[in-house]
Amino acid sequence: MRAAAAAAGMVSAAMLFAPGCGAGKQKGDGASDPVRLASFRSLAAKDFLLGCPGGSERPETQRQLERLAELNRFADEKGALQSLQLAANDWAGVGRHDVRPGCGPGEAAYRAALADFSGRLDALAEGIARYRR
Repeated sequence: MRAAAAAAGMVSAAMLFAPGCGAGKQKGDGASDPVRLASFRSLAAKDFLLGCPGGSERPETQRQLERLAELNRFADEKGALQSLQLAANDWAGVGRHDVRPGCGPGEAAYRAALADFSGRLDALAEGIARYRR
């Protein structure tokens, strides 16, 4: 189990810090792109929150998901769509190897997951606000 966790961590780090393929520098490359990193982290927090018992049906969750959609639209308008796409690809590649224990039962566990997701969305909003083409 520890070997699998270590491998997943290494793959995650490699994907986040690896340069993009191709000859030239691309926007959205690696961990130096705050939108890509914040989007990756928000996707991880979203999936964790949705794994909470009953979490996906709660109005608070729906409001945060609407906020994520709004932030994604804002990022697209600012020209950061590639950063969002790369983050989604990163999470699709490593998310299935996530070895964190799932969200526990109870209100406290849900609230902690909700607060984490909301904080990750705050970081995403900040990254988008600073994004320059």
